[in-house]
Amino acid sequence: MWTSTPFTINIEVLNKDGGDISKLLITDVFGSSDLKDMVNIKAAISEAEIRDDINDGKIAAGVIIPAGFSDAVYNDQNVSIVVLGDPAQTIKAGVIKNIVESFTLEIVKRQTVIRTFMNVIAPDSSINPAEIQRLIPVWLDEIGKQNNLVLVSAVTEKRYTNDIVPMDYYAVGMAVLFLLFATNAGAETIFEERRIKTFDRIRTFPVSNGMILGGKILGISLIALAQFLIIIFFTTLVYKVNWGDSIPGIIVLILCSVAAFAGFSTLLASITKSENQIGNIGPALGMIFGFLSGGMMPVFVFPKWLNIASKFTPNRWAIDGFIKLTNEGGTFVSVLPQCGMLILMAGIFFLIGILRLKEV
Repeated sequence: MWTSTPFTINIEVLNKDGGDISKLLITDVFGSSDLKDMVNIKAAISEAEIRDDINDGKIAAGVIIPAGFSDAVYNDQNVSIVVLGDPAQTIKAGVIKNIVESFTLEIVKRQTVIRTFMNVIAPDSSINPAEIQRLIPVWLDEIGKQNNLVLVSAVTEKRYTNDIVPMDYYAVGMAVLFLLFATNAGAETIFEERRIKTFDRIRTFPVSNGMILGGKILGISLIALAQFLIIIFFTTLVYKVNWGDSIPGIIVLILCSVAAFAGFSTLLASITKSENQIGNIGPALGMIFGFLSGGMMPVFVFPKWLNIASKFTPNRWAIDGFIKLTNEGGTFVSVLPQCGMLILMAGIFFLIGILRLKEV
């Protein structure tokens, strides 16, 4: 998704005209030997289809040829071809815009020369041919200065692009995934301490079960926090990953992420019955969450249904928050929505998990 590939441009054409000049654009220009290997053309049935495909990243641009375009050109009437461009593919959309604009300009030039010849030169053969040769470049130059030959409309509904540096993206995705693994590993020790009777020995002290469980969760959270900080420092120094300029934003997002994953591990520990179960289920869920959240495959290539499903995982909200900091220059305030969702998930996970563990 980030590696170099042959430069191809996917476009859709909505031809409402069907005249000779519109066919010339599609067959002789886009279908020419110079462009046919670079431009992939698909016929569209509506403007809505073009906009939807642009928003989904399927095409770089859409070309809409209005009805009566050919007749308007023949009759010297004002007419425009509309080009819709994907702002995430500005270079490709710009190429299509320039091709259409050049084609339209050339058509207007030729029509002007023919019309001038028929209306001025042919009726009056007394005009000096040398004067005609001098005037034609002047006329063509004036035509070239005409504006609005092509209307370009940028579609801005698209949310995710691949402008982010791949190393930055995957550093975030893997850090969040390892955070889930770390908290799951900590949850396994709850069963281990019961098996080796450490938990029973701790209960001989004058502390409540809630204090013991709280201390255990705090320990898991601190280990996960330390691991996350190590990943940040290591990727910054070795791979030059940009984690953003907002130190408060990074700190609060890390803490909220740790809380959410610690809560999830507590919930997981409450619904499993042994070390083996949590050791098998935990990593499997971690891999599933890692994929759903975009940690393994960027969310900007997800279909809509998978994009919605991924928002039910804490990983997705953590990744979204860190991407805001690393790629969009986000601040403490900009990541508050993600932090709020992580805290909400943490509260739900902890509530269910602690209530179940107290019953055991």
